[in-house]
Amino acid sequence: MSFTTFDYTIAFVSEIEYYPDATDLASILFAILVVAFTAAISLKYHTGEGTTKYRSSFITVMLAVLVFVQYYQLWFALLKLPVDFKSVDGKPAHRWDCLESGKGGKRSLLDETSEALNPCFLHKNSTCTLLDGTAKEINSTNTTFWNLCFEEESAVNTGPGGQVIEKFLPEARDCNNAAGERCTKSQPCTPCGLDRKEEFGDRWDRCLPCSSTNTGKCNFVPDVGPYCFKSALSREVIPCQVCCTEAAAQYDEDGVCF
Repeated sequence: MSFTTFDYTIAFVSEIEYYPDATDLASILFAILVVAFTAAISLKYHTGEGTTKYRSSFITVMLAVLVFVQYYQLWFALLKLPVDFKSVDGKPAHRWDCLESGKGGKRSLLDETSEALNPCFLHKNSTCTLLDGTAKEINSTNTTFWNLCFEEESAVNTGPGGQVIEKFLPEARDCNNAAGERCTKSQPCTPCGLDRKEEFGDRWDRCLPCSSTNTGKCNFVPDVGPYCFKSALSREVIPCQVCCTEAAAQYDEDGVCF
């Protein structure tokens, strides 16, 4: 799979679970200031001193907070990739943090274990072309050629319709439109289940396979996620139900594996 990636992530991003936006930050700081100045003014009244100095100090600090919040918002705005950004060759751009994540049950770009293999790779009736140009149809009798195709990194596997079949499950699942590393309310993921493929069409891709070691538990946390689309026709989101896909390869009426 060919795509463009942009590494905008600063070193401490992976260590922090939540960044407040400018509105949340302003609310937090304002609440702290109100409490602090209320306590200070109350203390001055209690001791019989005036509050004129605190009034001017409060205004000065509030102006400083406003400037800080604006720069805070500008900093994170500079780190955001526009959702409609395309590379010079027109391919969609993906964020490294999304590609390397396992959000919603998808495969991480860093995962090349047997669990991450695409069950459709080198499936029956597909064609494999080696680097030297040798091309053969995959079937149960040419196991030697199958092994050559599997081991050769430059081998190209194509389905009945000519579509290229990747060796590993898609790492860019739910990473379009500059999506981040989590399935959030604002950036929900697509359900993993095979029974949702027809509903979501081209938006659907396989997650890691369900197995005895991967039961598909999503470990949902309220307000954190993972959140998934309730249906393909609305923006309503619900907690993701199952974060794995049935392992066995499936075929449509045209013999295309999915």
